[in-house]
Amino acid sequence: MPARPDFVVTLSGVALALCAMVVSAHADPWIPAAGDGVVKPMVRLFDSSSAYSASGFTTGTIPASTQQETQFRVTGSAGIGDGFSIEYDLRAGRLRSARIKHHRSIAQSGSGLEDQTIGLNYGLTQTPDFADSVTLNVVLPTGSTSAAPALGAGHFALEPDVQAGVIDGRFSATIAAGARIFPVSGVTQLRSTVYAGLRVWPRLSVFATGFVSRTIQQPKALRLTDQAEVYNIVRVGAGVTYRLSAMLRPFFEYESTMAGQGIHAGRRIVVGVAIRY
Repeated sequence: MPARPDFVVTLSGVALALCAMVVSAHADPWIPAAGDGVVKPMVRLFDSSSAYSASGFTTGTIPASTQQETQFRVTGSAGIGDGFSIEYDLRAGRLRSARIKHHRSIAQSGSGLEDQTIGLNYGLTQTPDFADSVTLNVVLPTGSTSAAPALGAGHFALEPDVQAGVIDGRFSATIAAGARIFPVSGVTQLRSTVYAGLRVWPRLSVFATGFVSRTIQQPKALRLTDQAEVYNIVRVGAGVTYRLSAMLRPFFEYESTMAGQGIHAGRRIVVGVAIRY
């Protein structure tokens, strides 16, 4: 079910305000110069009616409740000098789940801010064809846990990671690998993101993405309030980006989950624009 018009207008205003207020981050090992950066406002539409079993990591799915999400996301990176940049990932959205009980559809929904991420990135090697960096992000638990479905995990987390990238003519690739650590519960997710792009025409590029998260299981059962911190998934995507100008690069991506554990399997469409300054 699409988001209500008034909700879309409200969140669109929030996203635009954030774009204006925050100096911006993409996960990129090349550190922009002080005052330079990129901001990526986007809309992500997720839809699912199946899930992966909670008993083990698998590629097989089983029928599950319907889950839909309309998410407004703003990511960015801003150079602040001396090899440092500020990175962020800001999110708000509307989640809706529905299930059939006694031949009746029971729906629940929640809308508002989700958990936000902000961090500091420091460049190590920085050359035109190779770069690497180290990052420390903080995940702020701004998403409501009282909503059903919940909009956040309920606890803050730390994300140390390393990033590396190469550029060879028309081809480019980056990888980010690290952990998301919840100090309160001790839950740790090992996470990695990969990107590969190819410029097929002077203004048009195609790209592929991949994301993996595996949670390190704890020796004791987690409290119910900590269950949202467990995240096991493999997701892949493909898309196109067009260089409209030196400043604007709209993009489109289609993503699909390939494997997981105790999580919905589904598809996601992403539409946005990269604004460089």
